[in-house]
Amino acid sequence: MLTDQSHRLLRLLLSDTSLDPRAAGRELGLFEDELDGALRQLSSAGLVRRLAGHGDVVMLSPDAALARMVALQEEDARARLAELERAQATMSVLSDSLMRLHAGGAGTSVAHRLVGQREISVALEGSAAQARTEVLSMHPGSPLPYTMLKDSMKRNREVIDRGVTMRSIHLSTMLKVPHGRAHLEELREAGAEVRVASVLPFRLIVVDRAVAYVPAGTADPGTEPDPDTVTALEVRDPDLLGLFSSVFEFCWIHGATTSAAAQPSVEGPNEDLDGRELSLVRMLSQGMKDDAIARSLGISSRTLRRIMMDLMYKLKADSRFQAGAHAVARGWLNP
Repeated sequence: MLTDQSHRLLRLLLSDTSLDPRAAGRELGLFEDELDGALRQLSSAGLVRRLAGHGDVVMLSPDAALARMVALQEEDARARLAELERAQATMSVLSDSLMRLHAGGAGTSVAHRLVGQREISVALEGSAAQARTEVLSMHPGSPLPYTMLKDSMKRNREVIDRGVTMRSIHLSTMLKVPHGRAHLEELREAGAEVRVASVLPFRLIVVDRAVAYVPAGTADPGTEPDPDTVTALEVRDPDLLGLFSSVFEFCWIHGATTSAAAQPSVEGPNEDLDGRELSLVRMLSQGMKDDAIARSLGISSRTLRRIMMDLMYKLKADSRFQAGAHAVARGWLNP
């Protein structure tokens, strides 16, 4: 790169072709050694030419000088890009090494508890910045507010733009909320693979199969969690990571694409159950309590009661036991 003195000398020589380098140096107030240093730099850069055996300096034509300046800038840009790529490769190896160290290092606890939405967000931001290969996520519960989905989308785009594979499973209720449906479509357009399911077991984020985030404790799906007391577990244990990844893959296989889930059912409304109703019947048959069912479906207890009433009417049943018997008779609970 040219120094400031070299640039000033070159500009003066190009603007006033009557000046020789010594006169230009005096006009700029350069000492003899400063002028010689600037001329050597300009000559090395190919912007002036020294006559062999004389030491005289010959200026390039303006067209030639401009072409040489452009070439110098391109060479500098290539060098900077190569250095950036080398630094990124080194940091990527360092990041992978650190994540493996955290995951399998001696004395590392199975899980670290994160308390409060701020601490959880900081941990997720850090993991997103370190992601190198893939991010897996499941999102049960009611659709998040628009502002939270917007912030999440910004982080997702940054991850996808780095070439990281992203697969995401959401409850099918997201398709019934305008901003939820728009979020899923934006995810898909950004390059993520998106599926929906009638029921999901728990919220989960797995980064590079090296760290996972799961909720700690449970919350009433019909109430807004307290941002200061909500808790999550940051898990780096390899055995638990394998289990979480297997759960995700199971839910992924049984999920549906957003386009398929949006298609209306061709069955008569009173003949078969939709995916959510079928999941509800199965959970009832397993003896799950209402609050656990509502949490799994991502709905409030009040919504669950309404769906139950519709389901009882559809099955022409007067009780849950009778509804279960009718479901068995129709083969809806068969494996």
